[in-house]
Amino acid sequence: MPHRPRYTSALVLGLLGATAFLGGCDLQEVFDDLDYPRTLVNVSVTHHATAEGGTFPDRGGDGEARTFETDEGWTITLVSGFVTTASITLHGCDGDDIALDMYWGPLAEDITGHDLAMSTVGGVSVAAAEFCGLGVEYGPYPADGPMDGLDARVAGATFYFTGAATRGDTVVPFEIRSSASLRTELDMSTIAAGAPLRVDGGEDFPVELALSKTYDRLFDAVDFETVSPEDLAEGVGAVLTLESRVGLDRVAL
Repeated sequence: MPHRPRYTSALVLGLLGATAFLGGCDLQEVFDDLDYPRTLVNVSVTHHATAEGGTFPDRGGDGEARTFETDEGWTITLVSGFVTTASITLHGCDGDDIALDMYWGPLAEDITGHDLAMSTVGGVSVAAAEFCGLGVEYGPYPADGPMDGLDARVAGATFYFTGAATRGDTVVPFEIRSSASLRTELDMSTIAAGAPLRVDGGEDFPVELALSKTYDRLFDAVDFETVSPEDLAEGVGAVLTLESRVGLDRVAL
């Protein structure tokens, strides 16, 4: 995992030599030009059901189907589900954007894995700055990407869900797959006790951000008896972007 750069003796000696060569140039100016110290900002992804009374309810364990109700009275049994996070960008309050290094490329997150389990997806080393937003792109998982532990149908998909919707005596199986790229912009102007995320540079530990998504709202406003597969996939994608959250050191409620 990337870590915060530190000056080495060789680097310091090299800078001293450069200072002498430049005819007495102020050494502090040389260090300032290097834009150090810097701090690593990491982003992890996770998922959960909608919070109730300040806590996240249990809708199913690791590897189990998720069961929940929609606002239209359908009981959803979500048998499998994956969402691919393709890229993440920090938005500085000064207007500068900094793209994260995606450590392993796009990450296909298994929605039937442990709720609230964190998977670090990317990070970037930054100098002192304030950040007011986070840009997230959900996009297709590379067809040639590693498939260990992944359903083969995830390849090329932004999201993929299978399950069934039940209301009364009506049972509607579903399979939803989309390769559309989706973007969402998340506000961080009040993430740190009502203030933007401030990074001083030189922090001893990485700054940790949690990017979460609420899976039990994905099928709201859907009538499974009449909806077309295309409209269902489009609706799920729209809700996914709306139900994304970012928190500092914890999952945002």
